[in-house]
Amino acid sequence: MQLNSNIMVSDSSNSNSFIPLNYTIAGRDDGFGAQYQALMSGIAYSKFKNYNYIHTPLYIVGASAKSSGHGASATELNDFIGIPNYPSKCNIDITEVHSEYVHSSNNPSKYYTDSIITLLRNYYYSTSKPVIGNIDIAIHIRRGDVILEMLEARYTSLSYYNKIIKFLNYKYPLYNIVIFSEGNIKDFNKLNGKNISFKLNKSITETFHSLVSAKILVMAKSSFSYSAAILNSNEIYYINFWHKPLKQWKIINKELIGVEYDKAEAAIELKAAFASYYSLS
Repeated sequence: MQLNSNIMVSDSSNSNSFIPLNYTIAGRDDGFGAQYQALMSGIAYSKFKNYNYIHTPLYIVGASAKSSGHGASATELNDFIGIPNYPSKCNIDITEVHSEYVHSSNNPSKYYTDSIITLLRNYYYSTSKPVIGNIDIAIHIRRGDVILEMLEARYTSLSYYNKIIKFLNYKYPLYNIVIFSEGNIKDFNKLNGKNISFKLNKSITETFHSLVSAKILVMAKSSFSYSAAILNSNEIYYINFWHKPLKQWKIINKELIGVEYDKAEAAIELKAAFASYYSLS
């Protein structure tokens, strides 16, 4: 374990000076959202520790990032996020797959300060982005891998989303609601509410930038929408999972929408979705 943030050296005049350690995030091959959030955690942690953050570009992007619509290569996604590269000859002192301190923090705003969020947004907007239409409310519903792999901890039931939509329709009666997800429109037949439309299986860059740009973002239990929420400068609604919310986000809970989340109901719905998928395969 590295105990010091810097290395102390002596110069020729016998005065002491400190050289910051070089820190990077590398070694992942999972989806875009997980990798982007890991990079963000590394930038935030390095600033907290006064390290030099040396960016290691994305090398392999997992299949979950290449949605069933249009995928994106690692090269395209490196350009998309806009984090600047440093000379490849930089010596790296610390390499991690993510900052566990940031990822597991009960108070991530300790690391994601206003200045860090501004830095991340400046990186992001330093490169071109897709042109999207006006989106008042974007709701990210994570499907795809959560059904195929039965990831119960990542799944949120449609019945719970109906409660969220009812709340949103009441609070923002004139706003349109766009659902971003994967799958077939019939998979969402149980959703009901006013002013709802769907964008399913769209490109990763269009989907992500839509979440970043929305006036209101409702996150999923997902690193994809967590990363987008950090970049979104507007109103964020957060569904509880292991990555804890930033202090300015609104938490969706019983006090807000009037009902508790029903894990048993969600588990039954997930099993039915899993069985339906493989019966049609």
